[in-house]
Amino acid sequence: MHAAIHDLFPIIEFHDFHPDPNINFQLNRFLIPGSVPQFAEIGAKIKDFGDWKSQFLTAATTHEQSGALGPASRLYCAAEFFMSPDDPDRRRAVDKFIELFYRLNDSEDLQRIKIPYGTGQFHGLRLRPATPSNGTIVILMGFDAYIEEFYAFAKAIALCGYDVVMFDGPGQGSTLMRENMPLTHEWEKPVGAVLDHLGLTDVTLIGMSLGGYLAIRAAAFEPRIKRVVAYDVMLDFFQCVTSRRGKLVENALNTMVHLGLSAPIDMMAHRLMKRDLYSKWGIEQGMFVTGATSPSEFFYKIRAYNGREVSQRVTQDTLIMAGAEDHFVPLQQFYEQLPLLTNARSVTAQVFTRADQAQSHCQIGNLGLAVSQILAWVDTHSMGQQSP
Repeated sequence: MHAAIHDLFPIIEFHDFHPDPNINFQLNRFLIPGSVPQFAEIGAKIKDFGDWKSQFLTAATTHEQSGALGPASRLYCAAEFFMSPDDPDRRRAVDKFIELFYRLNDSEDLQRIKIPYGTGQFHGLRLRPATPSNGTIVILMGFDAYIEEFYAFAKAIALCGYDVVMFDGPGQGSTLMRENMPLTHEWEKPVGAVLDHLGLTDVTLIGMSLGGYLAIRAAAFEPRIKRVVAYDVMLDFFQCVTSRRGKLVENALNTMVHLGLSAPIDMMAHRLMKRDLYSKWGIEQGMFVTGATSPSEFFYKIRAYNGREVSQRVTQDTLIMAGAEDHFVPLQQFYEQLPLLTNARSVTAQVFTRADQAQSHCQIGNLGLAVSQILAWVDTHSMGQQSP
């Protein structure tokens, strides 16, 4: 198991590519093995999101023309990341990313799946192991990822004998881009639709990033989930969004949202977006994924993404993870989440630190360690095999 994980995740270092914490994190997130000098050069040229777009589109095109489809696919995915929702190049970059990914990963082991939902469908993939299954693991993304971006994560799990299902639900990845389906906090409904469609009754659910809330929410209402992993913890999405620009901004937004003061919220949001790249990206992306037409509507919507009231309903074996230096999720949410799981069958908790180069959000810098720890936990808490 460990050899396979090392081969899939050779990067064990979180680099300092850029002074802006979020831009630096995303550079580390999209880092291609062996490309540290290239990413350092790209990082040095980025002053705004226009620079990010042009640098990564140029790099992606160069790799594609040279026949390096794997790096090209990942670079197109990176190029799309900070583009505005109304930028026509965003959809073109996504289409290139997806096209090259499946051209490169065309095998019998990888099955593309569509899950009917409402008037549309979810886009997903399934990996079936060559050896008999140890059970089924369902993986979901969060605020800004595509399932294909974390294919190596799924492949590592499949190589360990698990049947793996990944899907982009409402507000995520290809389902957002192609179905125009906005995010919902009632994540038991998308998960239930996937389990119904595939006939699954005994699964482990792993939620990445915002998925740390979505997975806990789904587990609270869906008994077919037997084990749940918050990778990483996300107890209160509203607090994550409002707390990262200082107490003054956090308190002001909290007060205005509580009072329903839409016009002042919009005014403050637009000021933040003009002077702060993190706020510009976060609010634009937030409006896009939630289907909000204004910053204030986005802030009103995300108050519902709060695990405080549903955590006591969780009865499954539960793994809660956190990065000690997460730039997005306050570490205090890890310590608030644990005592709320009063009815969980078991609770396991781990904070990853700089000593293992895993201190960042979702352990970017040492994904192999995160995968190893999750699989060790799943193996320990497995309760029988999943029927096909």
